[in-house]
Amino acid sequence: MNPFFRNIIVFAFLICVHPLHAAVASGSGEESGFVKAELVVSVNNDVRQPLAIVRRFRPTVNVSDSDQPVWVEARVAHELYDRDTLRTESDGYAVVQLVDNSLVRVRPNSMLIIRGDVNDRGGLNSRIDVENGSINLNVSGRQSEYEVGTQTAVAAVKGTQFSTTINPDGTSTFICFSGEVEVTAMESGQTVSLNQRRRAVVEADGQRIRTQRVSRREIRRLEREEVRLEEASTPSILRIRLMNSEGEIREIDIPYFEN
Repeated sequence: MNPFFRNIIVFAFLICVHPLHAAVASGSGEESGFVKAELVVSVNNDVRQPLAIVRRFRPTVNVSDSDQPVWVEARVAHELYDRDTLRTESDGYAVVQLVDNSLVRVRPNSMLIIRGDVNDRGGLNSRIDVENGSINLNVSGRQSEYEVGTQTAVAAVKGTQFSTTINPDGTSTFICFSGEVEVTAMESGQTVSLNQRRRAVVEADGQRIRTQRVSRREIRRLEREEVRLEEASTPSILRIRLMNSEGEIREIDIPYFEN
């Protein structure tokens, strides 16, 4: 991209973010209605690196910084660092983009803590602790290593899409949509491997894991729920025409929420 246009896009984005809840930064993405955010990090271990950004949300998502543990409203492209916490309310929903472009979709009434660091290959060594609620993780980084933990279990991820839910009775449910997930009960050490359309339920005492096949009907229902949440968080589009000193014109679309 021409450096002039890159700078002017960032400038226009910052102007729009102040009065509005914008959805993303610049770039192009695969999801209809909004643009893929850009997250650039260094592999300099002496500099504190962001692990993720809040890419999309509705209507309000709160974040707590590990250095200043007070809740603030997330803004567009809000950077998340090691040990930062994000929570959604009963009507909330968020898409968190990790540094390797993996996505965490955070459902209503959920809270998670992001832990980890950026490795020297540009991937992510990460553990996402789900404190309550449910998330859907779509891993795309080949150079990354992920764990997702609850109070009773931990799941090791090898490039996959799966969900994690903490149920009201204290059990933890993991559903694998694609790829493979290895789930371990915290107390007993029992480990099971899940592949496509398999579910693991870890008992509330962390001793035992039950596995079962997930029906295609249930998979379709879960997918429809995710689509409904996505559609409910579809932003409006602000179109801006930019001209440089040579008279070149470029149009950019900036998604935002009129919250």
